[in-house]
Amino acid sequence: MTIKTFRNRQTGQEALCSMVMSFLMLLNGLVSAYILRDGVEDRGSDAYGPPKIIAPTGTTVNAELGKSLKLTCKAITGYPDKFSTIIYWLANQEFIEDVFENSRVKEGQEIFVTENGKTLIQKYLEFTEVRPGDFKTNFTCAVLNPTGSSVKTITLAEMQVGGLITSKQRGRRSKVQ
Repeated sequence: MTIKTFRNRQTGQEALCSMVMSFLMLLNGLVSAYILRDGVEDRGSDAYGPPKIIAPTGTTVNAELGKSLKLTCKAITGYPDKFSTIIYWLANQEFIEDVFENSRVKEGQEIFVTENGKTLIQKYLEFTEVRPGDFKTNFTCAVLNPTGSSVKTITLAEMQVGGLITSKQRGRRSKVQ
């Protein structure tokens, strides 16, 4: 299922989040008391919280046309176990495997680590070759747990050996060639 199957993108995102959260709660035997937006709080849930994306720090990543690239999304899970948090990448609000059926761009495996007593989750987005259309694509990392979600959208900035290429330069270059 892709998010584009919903007429209203916001409704689609809410429905997807709701389905994923329901699945997580069923999978882990969690109760809906952890979902604070329902107005119900559980006294024991103070130790839990929504995930927080900590990398990448900016909203653009430099990329070179024709080269490989690896983007990393890293987040504090907000939960002490590995099973209550999921992480995934989207391209223009659609799942990566639906947009890049040829596997030129694919997600890596989830990796869990513990740093300073906090559980972190990370997932790579790997490009075997960066193509022109990638610079016009919004790549979004989404991290979800039963108490909430965190999303970060990244765009690629085209680099040349001499530095960044602006949109105007790219337009001039394509007219000259």
